[in-house]
Amino acid sequence: MSAYNASGTIDLALRSILAQTYQNWELILVDDGSTDRTAERVLHVKDSRIRFIQESSGNMGLASRLNQCVRLARGEYIARMDADDVAYPQRFERQVQFLKEHRDIDLLGTGAVIFRGEGEIIGCYPTACSHEAICRRPWWGFPLAHPTWMGKRAWFVSHPYSDEDTRCEDQALLLRSFAHSRFAALEEVLLGYRMTEIAARKLGRGRLNYCRRLLADQHDVSSLWWVLMGFGVHSVAFARDVALQLGRTVEYGSRRSWSLASQAEKDRWRSVWTRLVSDYTVLMHV
Repeated sequence: MSAYNASGTIDLALRSILAQTYQNWELILVDDGSTDRTAERVLHVKDSRIRFIQESSGNMGLASRLNQCVRLARGEYIARMDADDVAYPQRFERQVQFLKEHRDIDLLGTGAVIFRGEGEIIGCYPTACSHEAICRRPWWGFPLAHPTWMGKRAWFVSHPYSDEDTRCEDQALLLRSFAHSRFAALEEVLLGYRMTEIAARKLGRGRLNYCRRLLADQHDVSSLWWVLMGFGVHSVAFARDVALQLGRTVEYGSRRSWSLASQAEKDRWRSVWTRLVSDYTVLMHV
């Protein structure tokens, strides 16, 4: 986990890790030059499994910090999560079990609900389960939510994030590696993915950098077609992002880009959220 000015959300994120039913984990948490009270909030947590890294190098960006985490990791598997997201209690248990039973899989995601504010669900992140389905449209991207990833440490070591792929670190990594890797995802929702607003400028930068990655990796007729398709669909998507930002809403995006959450999923999420918010017996000193 890399954290940058996450003092308003990191308590809940950490609490969701502490509440995991699978307890044999270590959390490598790097403060990426925060200027708020992020460090203070983390240092309130008393658990020897949390390795909090504070450095004077300032804000280096997500790719550099995640590569740093990978180098420090000691486990067989590495799991990802952002400092404003929420892991369901069974997340690690389900993913570890699947990876142990499917040794051919390098990287595993899960289903995720998208929420904002105080736990308000606005949709479900699109997720495909098989490698073939995940990699069906590389020009558009890979439906594998980055904060849900868990994979072999050896795979992360062999496939580092690139600082050149700002705002699309995860998608560019999948693009570079999918031809010689195996991906999968659990259909079960095991993460709450926080999305507060549509920031067209940030999303646009990510879309442009992803198209640049498509162009850089172009080497035959098929990959040239991906470049053309990529620039086309991401241009249309950027126009939509601008419209969403002008409208100051993400509900429209949830109807068009995300699936609706069923009542059962809403009830399950509400149960997870309520327990984490109200259960002060977890090892968190607030």
